[in-house]
Amino acid sequence: MESDAADRRRPYESLDDDDESGMPAESSWGGVYCASLDCSKHADGSIYRGTHFWHRFYHLADTRQTILEPMMLSTPTDCRPNTWACKAHRGCAMMQIFSLKLAHTSAAIDGPIHLYGFLAVRDLLNPLRNYIFNRTREDPFVVGQQDGDSGLFIQMAGPKRGIEMRASVLIEYDMKIKRGQSQEDDLQLIDGAAFFSELTSLDCRVYKQRIGGDYGAVDICFSLLRDAVEATIQVEISQMHHNSGLDFSLSCSVSRIPPKIELFQGVIAEPGGLNRFVVAAVRGCALTVYLTADQRGGGADHARQCYAFRAKAHGHDVEEFKLDYATILVKVSWSTLVPFRVAQGLL
Repeated sequence: MESDAADRRRPYESLDDDDESGMPAESSWGGVYCASLDCSKHADGSIYRGTHFWHRFYHLADTRQTILEPMMLSTPTDCRPNTWACKAHRGCAMMQIFSLKLAHTSAAIDGPIHLYGFLAVRDLLNPLRNYIFNRTREDPFVVGQQDGDSGLFIQMAGPKRGIEMRASVLIEYDMKIKRGQSQEDDLQLIDGAAFFSELTSLDCRVYKQRIGGDYGAVDICFSLLRDAVEATIQVEISQMHHNSGLDFSLSCSVSRIPPKIELFQGVIAEPGGLNRFVVAAVRGCALTVYLTADQRGGGADHARQCYAFRAKAHGHDVEEFKLDYATILVKVSWSTLVPFRVAQGLL
Protein backbone atom coordinates (compact mmCIF):
# COMPACT_ATOMS: atom_id res chain seq x y z
CA MET A 1 0.00 0.00 0.00
CA GLU A 2 1.41 3.38 -1.00
CA SER A 3 2.19 5.97 1.65
CA ASP A 4 0.31 9.23 2.10
CA ALA A 5 3.24 11.07 0.54
CA ALA A 6 2.81 9.05 -2.62
CA ASP A 7 -0.75 10.32 -2.91
CA ARG A 8 0.43 13.92 -3.17
CA ARG A 9 2.40 15.52 -5.97
CA ARG A 10 5.36 17.62 -4.90
CA PRO A 11 5.10 21.35 -5.55
CA TYR A 12 5.23 22.34 -9.25
CA GLU A 13 5.15 18.73 -10.42
CA SER A 14 3.62 18.62 -13.88
CA LEU A 15 2.25 15.74 -15.86
CA ASP A 16 5.60 15.39 -17.61
CA ASP A 17 9.09 14.58 -16.36
CA ASP A 18 11.38 17.24 -14.91
CA ASP A 19 13.85 18.80 -17.28
CA GLU A 20 17.62 18.94 -16.81
CA SER A 21 17.44 22.28 -15.00
CA GLY A 22 15.68 20.70 -12.04
CA MET A 23 12.47 22.64 -12.68
CA PRO A 24 9.43 20.71 -13.85
CA ALA A 25 8.76 20.54 -17.56
CA GLU A 26 5.69 22.31 -18.85
CA SER A 27 2.51 20.32 -18.61
CA SER A 28 -0.06 19.91 -21.34
CA TRP A 29 -1.83 22.94 -19.83
CA GLY A 30 0.59 25.43 -21.36
CA GLY A 31 2.88 26.08 -18.40
CA VAL A 32 0.35 25.48 -15.64
CA TYR A 33 1.55 22.85 -13.17
CA CYS A 34 -0.39 20.53 -10.92
CA ALA A 35 -0.56 21.74 -7.32
CA SER A 36 0.70 19.52 -4.50
CA LEU A 37 -2.59 18.13 -3.21
CA ASP A 38 -3.67 16.27 -0.11
CA CYS A 39 -6.36 13.62 -0.41
CA SER A 40 -8.48 14.58 2.64
CA LYS A 41 -11.81 16.33 2.01
CA HIS A 42 -14.37 18.59 3.66
CA ALA A 43 -17.25 16.64 2.17
CA ASP A 44 -16.56 13.53 4.28
CA GLY A 45 -14.97 15.38 7.21
CA SER A 46 -11.58 13.71 6.76
CA ILE A 47 -9.79 17.07 6.56
CA TYR A 48 -10.84 17.78 10.15
CA ARG A 49 -10.04 14.30 11.49
CA GLY A 50 -6.64 13.92 9.83
CA THR A 51 -3.76 12.73 11.97
CA HIS A 52 -0.93 13.72 9.62
CA PHE A 53 1.37 16.30 11.20
CA TRP A 54 0.25 19.10 8.89
CA HIS A 55 -3.36 18.73 10.05
CA ARG A 56 -2.15 19.74 13.51
CA PHE A 57 0.53 22.10 12.23
CA TYR A 58 -1.99 24.26 10.36
CA HIS A 59 -4.86 23.75 12.87
CA LEU A 60 -7.22 22.48 10.16
CA ALA A 61 -9.85 21.50 12.72
CA ASP A 62 -10.15 25.20 13.63
CA THR A 63 -12.32 26.90 11.00
CA ARG A 64 -12.06 30.45 12.35
CA GLN A 65 -10.68 33.39 10.41
CA THR A 66 -7.15 34.62 11.17
CA ILE A 67 -6.97 36.71 14.32
CA LEU A 68 -4.36 39.08 12.86
CA GLU A 69 -5.31 42.38 11.26
CA PRO A 70 -3.52 44.36 8.55
CA MET A 71 -1.43 47.46 9.37
CA MET A 72 -0.34 46.03 12.73
CA LEU A 73 3.06 47.72 12.44
CA SER A 74 2.19 50.76 10.34
CA THR A 75 2.90 53.05 13.33
CA PRO A 76 5.28 51.12 15.61
CA THR A 77 6.78 52.65 18.74
CA ASP A 78 9.96 50.56 18.96
CA CYS A 79 11.78 51.50 15.74
CA ARG A 80 15.58 51.79 15.90
CA PRO A 81 17.12 54.26 15.30
CA ASN A 82 13.89 55.91 14.05
CA THR A 83 10.80 55.26 11.93
CA TRP A 84 12.40 56.44 8.66
CA ALA A 85 15.58 54.38 9.00
CA CYS A 86 14.17 51.50 11.00
CA LYS A 87 16.37 48.43 11.38
CA ALA A 88 14.23 46.74 14.01
CA HIS A 89 11.49 45.67 11.59
CA ARG A 90 12.42 43.98 8.34
CA GLY A 91 10.65 42.68 5.30
CA CYS A 92 10.10 38.96 4.95
CA ALA A 93 9.18 36.35 2.38
CA MET A 94 5.55 36.85 1.38
CA MET A 95 3.12 35.24 -1.03
CA GLN A 96 1.23 37.43 -3.48
CA ILE A 97 -1.78 35.89 -5.21
CA PHE A 98 -2.53 37.68 -8.47
CA SER A 99 -5.65 35.86 -9.60
CA LEU A 100 -7.97 32.88 -9.39
CA LYS A 101 -9.38 31.53 -12.61
CA LEU A 102 -11.92 28.84 -13.44
CA ALA A 103 -9.82 26.62 -15.69
CA HIS A 104 -12.61 24.33 -16.82
CA THR A 105 -15.67 22.41 -15.72
CA SER A 106 -16.35 18.79 -16.59
CA ALA A 107 -20.12 19.24 -16.54
CA ALA A 108 -22.26 20.74 -19.29
CA ILE A 109 -23.60 23.99 -17.83
CA ASP A 110 -25.73 26.40 -19.83
CA GLY A 111 -25.15 30.06 -19.10
CA PRO A 112 -23.13 31.69 -16.31
CA ILE A 113 -21.60 29.52 -13.57
CA HIS A 114 -22.54 30.34 -9.97
CA LEU A 115 -19.66 29.60 -7.57
CA TYR A 116 -19.79 29.55 -3.79
CA GLY A 117 -17.71 28.19 -0.93
CA PHE A 118 -14.24 29.34 0.11
CA LEU A 119 -10.53 29.30 -0.64
CA ALA A 120 -8.28 30.36 2.25
CA VAL A 121 -4.57 30.56 2.98
CA ARG A 122 -3.03 29.21 6.20
CA ASP A 123 0.51 30.37 7.00
CA LEU A 124 2.70 29.85 10.05
CA LEU A 125 2.32 33.44 11.22
CA ASN A 126 -1.15 32.48 12.39
CA PRO A 127 -2.55 29.31 10.78
CA LEU A 128 -6.21 30.24 10.82
CA ARG A 129 -8.11 30.91 7.61
CA ASN A 130 -7.07 34.00 5.65
CA TYR A 131 -9.83 34.08 3.05
CA ILE A 132 -9.07 34.80 -0.60
CA PHE A 133 -12.56 33.80 -1.77
CA ASN A 134 -15.58 33.37 0.50
CA ARG A 135 -19.17 33.27 -0.80
CA THR A 136 -22.37 31.73 0.52
CA ARG A 137 -24.81 29.74 -1.58
CA GLU A 138 -27.26 32.64 -1.31
CA ASP A 139 -24.65 35.09 -2.66
CA PRO A 140 -22.57 33.18 -5.24
CA PHE A 141 -20.04 34.71 -7.59
CA VAL A 142 -21.20 34.55 -11.19
CA VAL A 143 -18.47 33.45 -13.62
CA GLY A 144 -19.02 34.14 -17.29
CA GLN A 145 -20.79 37.49 -17.12
CA GLN A 146 -18.07 38.92 -19.36
CA ASP A 147 -17.20 37.69 -22.83
CA GLY A 148 -14.10 35.71 -23.63
CA ASP A 149 -11.32 34.50 -21.39
CA SER A 150 -11.61 37.45 -18.99
CA GLY A 151 -14.99 36.18 -17.89
CA LEU A 152 -13.40 33.12 -16.29
CA PHE A 153 -11.59 35.04 -13.56
CA ILE A 154 -12.95 34.71 -10.03
CA GLN A 155 -13.21 37.91 -8.00
CA MET A 156 -10.99 37.73 -4.92
CA ALA A 157 -12.22 39.14 -1.63
CA GLY A 158 -8.92 38.92 0.25
CA PRO A 159 -6.52 38.35 1.78
CA LYS A 160 -7.46 39.99 5.06
CA ARG A 161 -3.77 40.59 5.88
CA GLY A 162 -0.40 39.80 4.32
CA ILE A 163 0.61 36.15 3.73
CA GLU A 164 3.91 35.07 5.22
CA MET A 165 5.85 32.52 3.14
CA ARG A 166 8.91 31.79 5.25
CA ALA A 167 7.83 28.14 5.15
CA SER A 168 5.23 26.20 3.19
CA VAL A 169 1.84 27.83 2.83
CA LEU A 170 -1.26 25.66 2.88
CA ILE A 171 -4.30 26.64 0.82
CA GLU A 172 -7.56 25.10 1.95
CA TYR A 173 -10.59 25.11 -0.35
CA ASP A 174 -14.16 23.89 -0.67
CA MET A 175 -15.86 25.40 -3.73
CA LYS A 176 -19.10 24.31 -5.35
CA ILE A 177 -21.17 25.09 -8.44
CA LYS A 178 -24.75 26.01 -7.63
CA ARG A 179 -27.41 24.21 -9.65
CA GLY A 180 -31.14 24.33 -9.12
CA GLN A 181 -32.98 25.00 -5.88
CA SER A 182 -31.53 22.24 -3.69
CA GLN A 183 -27.97 21.98 -2.39
CA GLU A 184 -28.07 18.27 -3.20
CA ASP A 185 -28.10 19.24 -6.90
CA ASP A 186 -24.89 21.28 -6.61
CA LEU A 187 -21.57 20.10 -8.04
CA GLN A 188 -18.29 19.91 -6.10
CA LEU A 189 -15.74 21.98 -8.02
CA ILE A 190 -12.68 21.56 -5.76
CA ASP A 191 -12.33 20.21 -2.21
CA GLY A 192 -9.23 19.68 -0.09
CA ALA A 193 -5.89 21.38 0.53
CA ALA A 194 -2.69 22.12 -1.41
CA PHE A 195 0.87 23.04 -0.42
CA PHE A 196 2.95 25.88 -1.82
CA SER A 197 6.60 25.96 -0.75
CA GLU A 198 9.08 28.81 -0.76
CA LEU A 199 11.85 26.25 -1.34
CA THR A 200 10.61 25.53 -4.86
CA SER A 201 9.78 29.14 -5.78
CA LEU A 202 12.13 31.69 -7.31
CA ASP A 203 11.93 35.28 -6.10
CA CYS A 204 9.51 37.49 -8.08
CA ARG A 205 8.76 34.77 -10.62
CA VAL A 206 5.12 34.27 -11.59
CA TYR A 207 3.77 30.75 -11.17
CA LYS A 208 0.48 29.19 -12.15
CA GLN A 209 -0.77 26.03 -10.53
CA ARG A 210 -3.92 24.05 -11.17
CA ILE A 211 -6.11 22.70 -8.39
CA GLY A 212 -8.20 19.91 -9.85
CA GLY A 213 -11.47 18.58 -8.48
CA ASP A 214 -14.48 16.41 -9.22
CA TYR A 215 -16.20 18.76 -11.66
CA GLY A 216 -13.49 21.11 -12.83
CA ALA A 217 -10.34 22.98 -11.84
CA VAL A 218 -9.16 26.37 -10.59
CA ASP A 219 -5.87 28.00 -11.61
CA ILE A 220 -4.04 30.10 -9.04
CA CYS A 221 -1.45 32.66 -10.17
CA PHE A 222 1.07 33.79 -7.53
CA SER A 223 4.63 34.87 -6.72
CA LEU A 224 7.06 34.61 -3.84
CA LEU A 225 8.35 38.07 -2.86
CA ARG A 226 11.39 38.25 -0.60
CA ASP A 227 12.10 41.27 1.61
CA ALA A 228 8.44 42.19 1.16
CA VAL A 229 6.11 44.36 3.22
CA GLU A 230 2.35 44.52 3.55
CA ALA A 231 0.54 47.30 1.68
CA THR A 232 -3.05 48.15 2.59
CA ILE A 233 -4.84 50.18 -0.10
CA GLN A 234 -7.81 52.31 0.94
CA VAL A 235 -9.87 54.38 -1.51
CA GLU A 236 -12.21 57.20 -0.56
CA ILE A 237 -14.55 58.93 -3.01
CA SER A 238 -14.70 62.23 -1.13
CA GLN A 239 -16.75 64.25 -3.63
CA MET A 240 -19.12 63.42 -6.46
CA HIS A 241 -20.37 66.36 -8.47
CA HIS A 242 -23.26 64.48 -10.09
CA ASN A 243 -25.91 62.13 -8.74
CA SER A 244 -25.61 59.55 -11.50
CA GLY A 245 -22.77 57.63 -9.83
CA LEU A 246 -19.47 56.25 -11.13
CA ASP A 247 -18.41 53.19 -13.03
CA PHE A 248 -15.16 52.54 -11.20
CA SER A 249 -12.35 50.02 -11.45
CA LEU A 250 -9.20 49.69 -9.35
CA SER A 251 -6.15 47.51 -9.92
CA CYS A 252 -2.47 47.50 -9.02
CA SER A 253 0.86 45.97 -9.94
CA VAL A 254 3.67 45.16 -7.52
CA SER A 255 7.45 45.24 -7.83
CA ARG A 256 7.47 45.41 -11.64
CA ILE A 257 5.84 41.99 -11.95
CA PRO A 258 3.58 41.95 -15.04
CA PRO A 259 0.21 40.55 -13.85
CA LYS A 260 -2.14 43.20 -12.51
CA ILE A 261 -4.15 42.49 -9.38
CA GLU A 262 -7.80 43.36 -9.99
CA LEU A 263 -9.08 44.91 -6.75
CA PHE A 264 -12.49 46.39 -7.59
CA GLN A 265 -14.85 46.77 -10.51
CA GLY A 266 -18.37 48.07 -10.08
CA VAL A 267 -20.68 51.02 -9.58
CA ILE A 268 -20.24 53.63 -6.85
CA ALA A 269 -23.56 55.33 -6.18
CA GLU A 270 -22.52 57.86 -3.52
CA PRO A 271 -19.43 59.26 -1.78
CA GLY A 272 -17.73 56.93 0.65
CA GLY A 273 -14.95 54.42 1.05
CA LEU A 274 -14.33 51.03 -0.54
CA ASN A 275 -13.27 47.93 1.31
CA ARG A 276 -9.54 47.91 2.02
CA PHE A 277 -7.27 45.77 -0.15
CA VAL A 278 -4.09 44.06 1.02
CA VAL A 279 -1.14 43.18 -1.23
CA ALA A 280 2.56 42.42 -0.81
CA ALA A 281 5.33 44.58 -2.29
CA VAL A 282 9.12 44.34 -2.22
CA ARG A 283 10.57 47.04 0.00
CA GLY A 284 12.02 49.90 -2.04
CA CYS A 285 10.16 48.88 -5.21
CA ALA A 286 7.06 50.36 -6.78
CA LEU A 287 3.44 49.60 -6.00
CA THR A 288 1.52 51.11 -8.91
CA VAL A 289 -2.18 51.81 -8.46
CA TYR A 290 -4.41 52.15 -11.54
CA LEU A 291 -7.91 53.57 -11.46
CA THR A 292 -10.53 54.15 -14.13
CA ALA A 293 -13.62 56.25 -13.48
CA ASP A 294 -16.53 57.06 -15.76
CA GLN A 295 -19.58 59.16 -14.97
CA ARG A 296 -22.66 57.00 -15.41
CA GLY A 297 -25.04 58.21 -18.07
CA GLY A 298 -22.28 59.63 -20.27
CA GLY A 299 -21.30 63.23 -20.65
CA ALA A 300 -17.62 62.76 -19.81
CA ASP A 301 -14.69 60.74 -21.07
CA HIS A 302 -13.13 57.88 -19.17
CA ALA A 303 -10.63 59.11 -16.62
CA ARG A 304 -7.59 56.84 -16.35
CA GLN A 305 -5.04 57.59 -13.65
CA CYS A 306 -2.09 55.78 -12.13
CA TYR A 307 0.43 56.51 -9.43
CA ALA A 308 3.52 54.63 -8.23
CA PHE A 309 4.09 54.42 -4.47
CA ARG A 310 7.46 53.33 -3.16
CA ALA A 311 7.15 50.44 -0.71
CA LYS A 312 8.58 51.03 2.77
CA ALA A 313 8.45 49.40 6.17
CA HIS A 314 6.10 51.78 8.01
CA GLY A 315 3.88 54.81 7.63
CA HIS A 316 1.45 55.72 4.87
CA ASP A 317 1.22 57.69 1.62
CA VAL A 318 -1.79 59.53 0.19
CA GLU A 319 -2.47 60.62 -3.38
CA GLU A 320 -5.44 62.72 -4.50
CA PHE A 321 -6.99 62.45 -7.96
CA LYS A 322 -9.20 65.39 -8.98
CA LEU A 323 -11.56 64.55 -11.83
CA ASP A 324 -14.22 66.74 -13.42
CA TYR A 325 -16.97 64.83 -11.64
CA ALA A 326 -15.32 63.37 -8.52
CA THR A 327 -12.38 63.57 -6.13
CA ILE A 328 -10.69 60.28 -5.25
CA LEU A 329 -8.22 59.74 -2.41
CA VAL A 330 -5.93 56.71 -2.43
CA LYS A 331 -4.13 55.90 0.82
CA VAL A 332 -1.49 53.17 1.09
CA SER A 333 -0.46 52.06 4.58
CA TRP A 334 2.78 50.13 4.95
CA SER A 335 3.58 47.51 7.55
CA THR A 336 5.98 44.69 8.14
CA LEU A 337 4.37 41.50 9.39
CA VAL A 338 4.25 41.01 13.13
CA PRO A 339 7.70 39.78 14.24
CA PHE A 340 6.47 36.73 16.09
CA ARG A 341 4.37 33.68 15.36
CA VAL A 342 1.15 33.12 17.24
CA ALA A 343 0.50 29.58 16.06
CA GLN A 344 0.35 28.32 19.62
CA GLY A 345 -1.54 31.34 20.91
CA LEU A 346 -4.80 30.94 19.05
CA LEU A 347 -7.59 32.78 20.85
